[in-house]
Amino acid sequence: MQATESRESGFSLIELVVYAMLLVLVVGVAGSMVTGLINNTLRVTALNQATSVGQLAIDSIDSSIRNSSDFQLTSPSGTDQLLIARAASTSGPLSWGCVAWYYSAAGAGSIRSMRSTAPILPPTATELATWTLLDDGVQPLTGTTIFSTTARQVTVSFTSAAGGQTPVGITSAALSRAGASGAVSCF
Repeated sequence: MQATESRESGFSLIELVVYAMLLVLVVGVAGSMVTGLINNTLRVTALNQATSVGQLAIDSIDSSIRNSSDFQLTSPSGTDQLLIARAASTSGPLSWGCVAWYYSAAGAGSIRSMRSTAPILPPTATELATWTLLDDGVQPLTGTTIFSTTARQVTVSFTSAAGGQTPVGITSAALSRAGASGAVSCF
């Protein structure tokens, strides 16, 4: 008995080339989908981080201003701003202290904060570096300032950088409600 070979067994060169081109096409489509997914994930993460950091800065300002008896806004240098408030403690027995926020327009822009039991004066560049950094990559939403005040209200409006993406706009207003007096003088 002899086995006969069929001309149909195996693949021709043309069939192998067609299958290889289809495989390259499928891998290319899948690769571009994965790349797009990774880019979108990075963009959402950057926006989420910028929003979270900006909201933490706003929360710090809002809670202290709501618990303040008075505040003062000055421009110590150029478009830099210093907001100082005499605020009640948010925990424990009632005690008064000074809280300050400094917007520095230098570089990418930043908001820094400091708490003290003594009056807070405009800091030097060296002193400002020791203040707590709340947000970096901060620019005014409009104009050249991020803080504005009326008799009892502070409005904060800025953009927070989002890792090379479109900056996130953040705006909030806080009304001073404490209205009490005490011995601590902050400015």
